[in-house]
Amino acid sequence: MTKIKQIAIIGLLLTFTACNNNSKQSFNDHLTKANKYLVTCDFENGLKEFELAKQIEPQNAEIYYSIGQTYFLLSDFKNAIDNYDKAIKLNPKYTFAYYSRGLTKSFNGDNLGGQEDITKAIELKPDFIFALFQRATFKNSQGNTQGAIDDLSLILKYKHDFVNGYYYRGLFYGLNKEYEKAVVDLSKAIELKTDRTNTYVYRGAYEYSLGQKDKACEDFYKARELGDTTSIEYIKKYCLEQDKYK
Repeated sequence: MTKIKQIAIIGLLLTFTACNNNSKQSFNDHLTKANKYLVTCDFENGLKEFELAKQIEPQNAEIYYSIGQTYFLLSDFKNAIDNYDKAIKLNPKYTFAYYSRGLTKSFNGDNLGGQEDITKAIELKPDFIFALFQRATFKNSQGNTQGAIDDLSLILKYKHDFVNGYYYRGLFYGLNKEYEKAVVDLSKAIELKTDRTNTYVYRGAYEYSLGQKDKACEDFYKARELGDTTSIEYIKKYCLEQDKYK
């Protein structure tokens, strides 16, 4: 299961908790059953329970959101979007519905529409880390590297220890040939104990571009030590004369 789908399940479970506290018993029972089905990845039976709950409270925006999330987990993006639409119609300030619809649109090939929805989610919740990160991804894919850097900077304003924020902002600084800033961010990612061994490779490449050959080779060797095979070509190309490569 992809990480995005795991996040979707967690979001659904949180939605159930919100509904359970304020719902009629029969409505609550269907949500509880749906919860149990989702935990075991039985999305089809979970969907049936949501549909039964919808019959009891047809004006409940969270039910349409939950149905949309379940269709997303089933990779039925059209029905997912239709239900997010209904949730937003019932609650025009439903932040997570905009976010989820944006993700689903992007999965369905509508990157522009996806970015518009993600931006709306951010307008409603400026510190929405997942939405900011997703928009940064969109912007980078469209060649707007600076826009991606700006969104990652917003994330780091709200969450100072977000290791992937430093990692990706470092890469994007590198794409912009802002090598000193790239090295600073990748160093911070390493300090925060990123599990990405290629962080050393990228930092080494940017250090080399800054004329810091010794530091670059130290990073290439460290990456190799950690099992990153991409470092070997860098060592062969830039560091052999140090007679450390074996």
